[in-house]
Amino acid sequence: MIPIPGLRRFRRACLLCLLLLGCASAPAQADALDPIRQAQAAGHLEQALRELRELIRQRPGDPQYRLTEALILQQQHHDGQAIEVLEQLSLSYPELPEPHNNLAVLYAARGQTARALEQLNMALRANPDYATARANLGDVYLQLAEQAYQKAADSAGDAAARAHALAALQGLRKLGTPPPEIHR
Repeated sequence: MIPIPGLRRFRRACLLCLLLLGCASAPAQADALDPIRQAQAAGHLEQALRELRELIRQRPGDPQYRLTEALILQQQHHDGQAIEVLEQLSLSYPELPEPHNNLAVLYAARGQTARALEQLNMALRANPDYATARANLGDVYLQLAEQAYQKAADSAGDAAARAHALAALQGLRKLGTPPPEIHR
């Protein structure tokens, strides 16, 4: 699999999005999630997930709880389970852009760029001003361009065509590495 330009930034933006969404929750909900977030921050992910699933049993329709569950599963490297949670959430709450964006992150990490593009477009339909999804869409397009130029370089019959494809590929790779101070 070809590495995704800016994948770390892409995942970091996804995690930041989930955390910011949690900060905007109702006070009672924030209070319920506080001990879970503390356990999560301390690296006690199993404990956080256990406590969170109890909250989900009490309020199964709460999208913030399910988003937090997906985040914890992703941190535990259970991407398949995180995808299942996010897919269910995006079907139940298609108006929320965050599940679509986070699904796109996971799909892109698996090299499923068509599915990632679909989810990012759904996120942008839900919220056209969602900057994180827009930036992630750019990252996926960079990944597709990089793959196309790599294939062109690999199959180029003459030296000039190969040199052009490799130069374009090198330029794309530079674009895919923004300075660390950029946060979306």
